Amino acid sequence: MNTSRLQYRDTISKSIVWLLAIPALLVPTIILGYIFWKAAPVLDWDFISGTADGAGFGVTEGIFAQLLGSLLLAVMACVMAAPFALGTALYYRIYASPRQQQLLIVMFNMLQGIPPIVFGLCGLVMLVNLFAWGVSLLSGAVVLAIVLLPLLVLNTLAALERIPLNYTEAGRALGLDSGAIIWRLRLPRSWLNLLTGLLLAMARALSETAPIMFTATVFSGVVWPDSLFSPVTTLQTHIFYLAQEGNNPQVINIAWGSAAVLVLLVAAFGLIARVLKKLEAD
Repeated sequence: MNTSRLQYRDTISKSIVWLLAIPALLVPTIILGYIFWKAAPVLDWDFISGTADGAGFGVTEGIFAQLLGSLLLAVMACVMAAPFALGTALYYRIYASPRQQQLLIVMFNMLQGIPPIVFGLCGLVMLVNLFAWGVSLLSGAVVLAIVLLPLLVLNTLAALERIPLNYTEAGRALGLDSGAIIWRLRLPRSWLNLLTGLLLAMARALSETAPIMFTATVFSGVVWPDSLFSPVTTLQTHIFYLAQEGNNPQVINIAWGSAAVLVLLVAAFGLIARVLKKLEAD
């Protein structure tokens, strides 16, 4: 009797788990399939490699300029944020007291929860208007770097925490100072995990729209940025702009095509990060 009751409970538990898991797996799959189905009429190499003249924001030609603009912003933001994230994480692991460690974790968890549009508004006030950088590649990259900083700090901390403390203790026993411990012990053993976190941050940067709408991008009139103080076009704002033209089926198809390219780009960075993580585990 007890055995049959346990089997019945196990069956009920499995059924509940499946009922909860199937929608979580099925709905994203359906959404991705729908995106690529709608994008199929325009998705080809010419669409990806072509460049519009800037007048129509890629409505009639390719999206290469928007693709490059998105990558430029993401790379610049990661390059700016990575040194500060690494320095903060190393301070946390080596120099900070337990009280300081607790405060840092609370602060960065709180910063990670702030909506990115708030950082975009702050960038608009401070960088675009007060510092007179204008709507530009540099303004957008700085704002994105601030958005990515909490994520990179927490990822870097996770990477450094995988290194056993006895490495540090052994280094100190051998007479190594803190700088030598950082450069000879911690960083060489954690660079793969750090690179994984950087790729995930790239994927996050490519997913952000609101911060760069206020600080970096324009809807038309620009193909390539002439300098750091020139605006750019990006896939994120390209999709936003075209999606408003709901009465033009061709324009909507181009928006779907751009969305599919952006999804593939984010997925590529996530896949590379997963491969690197697997290599680290092996």
